Amino acid sequence: MTKKSSRSADDITAIEDLMEDLETRLRRLNTKAKDDASDGSGDIKEFVTEALASISARLRDSADSVTHSVTDEAARVGGDAIKKIWDEMEQRPLLTLAVAAGLGYLVGLIGRRD
Repeated sequence: MTKKSSRSADDITAIEDLMEDLETRLRRLNTKAKDDASDGSGDIKEFVTEALASISARLRDSADSVTHSVTDEAARVGGDAIKKIWDEMEQRPLLTLAVAAGLGYLVGLIGRRD
């Protein structure tokens, strides 16, 4: 895993932790508001519910953005690796053929054992 993808994974984890903490705090506030207020408790509940939904949506969008960034980076690195392998195959076709034959032989031996 690269440093960039490791940082992205750490960022996603931190965002998820913050989101869980915020949801917990807002639920506590909602519960306290219901217990303490007789008038207007519906307004407070509605406000807390809307705030929680809005914050959750924004944090999920941020996490999705980071996830897409990591996915794009992985695809780029994978594409670069395939290009390098292809270049090596073009530069050394006999070596590539020998490696393929050796792998085929080993797979055949393993297949006989079963």
